[in-house]
Amino acid sequence: MRALFAAFFLFAATPAVAEDGDAVLVLDASGSMWGQIEGEAKIGIAKSVLGDLLDSLPAERRLGLVAYGHRRKGDCSDIEELAAIGADRAAIGAAVEGLSPKGKTPMAASVKLAAEKLKYTEEKATVVLISDGIETCEPDPCGVAAALEQAGVDFTVHVVGFDVTEENAQAQLQCLAENTGGKYISASNADELGAALETTVAAAPEPVSETKVRLRATELEGGIVIEEGLTWTVIPRLGGEPVVKETGAGVLDVEIAPGAYDVAVERPADGLKGVQEQVVIRENTWKTVTIALTFPVEASVTADPGGEVMAGTNILVHWTGPDRKGDYVTIVEKGADNGKYGTYAYTRIGDPAELRMPVEPGEYEVRYMLGQPIRTLASVDITATPAAATLVAPDEAIAGEEISVEFTGPPAGSGDWITVVEPDAADKAYKNYHYSKQGSPAKLRMPLEAGEYEIRFVQGNSKVLARRPITVTAALATVSGPETAIAGEEVAVAFTGPAPASGDWITVTRPDAAEKKYNDYHYTKQGSPATVRMPLEPGEYELRFVQGNKKVIARQPITVTEAVATLDAKDTAIAGETVSVEFTGPKPASGDWITVTAPDAADNKYTDYDYTKQGSPAEIRMPLDAGAYEIRFVQANKKVLVRRPIVVTEATATLDAPASIPAGGYVKIAFTGPPPGNGDYIAISKAGAADNSYESYSITSTGSPANVRVPKEPGEYEIRFIHGNKKVLARAPLTITPAE
Repeated sequence: MRALFAAFFLFAATPAVAEDGDAVLVLDASGSMWGQIEGEAKIGIAKSVLGDLLDSLPAERRLGLVAYGHRRKGDCSDIEELAAIGADRAAIGAAVEGLSPKGKTPMAASVKLAAEKLKYTEEKATVVLISDGIETCEPDPCGVAAALEQAGVDFTVHVVGFDVTEENAQAQLQCLAENTGGKYISASNADELGAALETTVAAAPEPVSETKVRLRATELEGGIVIEEGLTWTVIPRLGGEPVVKETGAGVLDVEIAPGAYDVAVERPADGLKGVQEQVVIRENTWKTVTIALTFPVEASVTADPGGEVMAGTNILVHWTGPDRKGDYVTIVEKGADNGKYGTYAYTRIGDPAELRMPVEPGEYEVRYMLGQPIRTLASVDITATPAAATLVAPDEAIAGEEISVEFTGPPAGSGDWITVVEPDAADKAYKNYHYSKQGSPAKLRMPLEAGEYEIRFVQGNSKVLARRPITVTAALATVSGPETAIAGEEVAVAFTGPAPASGDWITVTRPDAAEKKYNDYHYTKQGSPATVRMPLEPGEYELRFVQGNKKVIARQPITVTEAVATLDAKDTAIAGETVSVEFTGPKPASGDWITVTAPDAADNKYTDYDYTKQGSPAEIRMPLDAGAYEIRFVQANKKVLVRRPIVVTEATATLDAPASIPAGGYVKIAFTGPPPGNGDYIAISKAGAADNSYESYSITSTGSPANVRVPKEPGEYEIRFIHGNKKVLARAPLTITPAE
């Protein structure tokens, strides 16, 4: 992963810097950077990446480094220039290695500091921000970005969203980049990162040789970009005719000659207007002008129940508000930062929203949040009071036993459950569990290993409300079967053991097989004795009592001997003929059958077949095509115990019938052919029709002559002897004339 992230940051930083230009990396070192990606802390990944970046960048590339949130908790001024632009690479690397995430996320102020260090009002300036979350201080980063772009010569911020999944946080980071004409790139895992790198080239861009301006308008500062219905006007600052006049537009990319301009935008649909004066366009630069259309946004929020509510229980949040994209209601600690959220629901789900109170008692606020830009529009105080629970269970239980646990507790919510774990396990740990919403008593299976445990009532996946110790004793079991058995034979296995529970079974397998491996099996809840089929291959095996799909608590060795079978049938048969096959073999079991098939066919292939449980002889119909075949005794659908060759000769037939007959009525057709079988019939078919197509028919088992109905439509037909529903053995033309 280290190499991939290094390449990624090289892509993000290198293209952002003009030839011989400068760039400042702004690194998020807030407390959330201790979060993990694939088991490694994000701050550790970032340190490795920046170390590789410093080693791989060209010597002439001058960098600076700014970090925030690394010295103090709860301090929005915790921003520090760790390395001045052009600092020694070793010094930059040492500064990065010394970071220890602690505090808040003052992105906007950090980007502004980096811009000032780059003298962005005098020359081209590029900032690369690496952040894993949302702004938690003031001012709004989107507004700051727009102001820096307006004042800058050619100012750009590229943003790397590092493991950012919440949609409003992504929207804020994208806004920060887009307001300066920069790129937003999401990095969530190594695979996505590698795929992105395959389609990009980590090389410095070609020098800009054109002057372009992107005009953007948003609903509120840092809000949703308006995609249509705008009228744009760009007028030279010193007066004159508009150089741009566009109606019905959204985001607009235009070429404008260098100079100073006033940019105005209006949305005729609601009369909203905005203007940005003294926009300076310099030659061979790309400029983004973002104008916010402002309007009042109001909201209200109430909680039901309100005031004091038990921790971890659900409340209904009633709200009024703009209900814009990304708007949500949430519960947070009283006085929490603007971008913080706890349990939440987007307003698009409707009013009221159901939210869960935090599991920790304390003072909180229910808030209506504007999503883009993130802003608290309304709030109401609410107090979470302590929740309590009780547990009643036996002092001892057998390993793997399912016990009843009586419990009381707060109204059930998501993530409330009864479980059993080791006494020193983390509060959110669990083995088997029962959701409290399923009601008391809980049916809880004990661990398979004997020892000291405790039963817990866990609230909200994280807080233990009640605990009760329990001693788990070893489970005892026996299995008793024959010492030897024939391969594929079904044997009775008597057993004793703990009360049956899910995943408890009797099986047979190799002695060295893993404990959870099995061949045929019988659930213990089906009762003793178990009926278990032996493996098809002879050898040394063992009968097992397996508990909970994984622990063997009783074993008995068993020797499986070779299965023997015989077949007796005639040497030749006519195609389609039914042949009696005498056989002997092991006691019939599921999937044991006699069949006929090609000699080179796979062991589990068949044509006609007869299950051995139907007794000897088996009645097997031969294939319809002549050739060399073999009769087989197949065990358990897959193993051939014995084979016997048989030659199938061609079946022949004759037809004796008039060449012409009036429509309607019946006609007698004399025939000869093979012994009658299923699907053998005399048919009248239309000339040229498919072999198994017919207008009328009579089965051959009724004897010759066949009495066949004549079609009512005159025309050319054919009399056919059809064998096995598909093969024509004989044909005779027939003309059907109009009825007399």
